[in-house]
Amino acid sequence: MGTLCRAPEFPLVIFPGGTDGMRKGGTRARTGRRLIAGAVLLAGTGALLAGCSGIVYPPTYTQEELKTICQRRGGWWRGDLIPGYCEYQAASVQAP
Repeated sequence: MGTLCRAPEFPLVIFPGGTDGMRKGGTRARTGRRLIAGAVLLAGTGALLAGCSGIVYPPTYTQEELKTICQRRGGWWRGDLIPGYCEYQAASVQAP
C-alpha cells in the first residue's frame, strides 16, 4: 500500500511506493532470482554455441566436380588461378 504519515494540515496522507507493503528481504529474493535466471540463460547460450561450433562441414563439391560442372555448362575452368572459379563468356552488344 504505502507509508502513512500525519501532516499538520491534513489528517492522513498516503505516500505511494513506501516500505509498508514490502517484506523484509524482498529485494534480495528478486536479485537472487535474477542472478539464477541470468546464469541459466548464459549457460544455455554457451551450450548452444559450443555444440554448434565443433562441427566441421566438408565442402559440397570437390574441385574436380566443380570443374566438370563448369565445362558441362560451357564455361572455362580457372581453378588453377582462382580456386573454384568458372568463367562464362558474357553476352555483349556489338556496335554497328
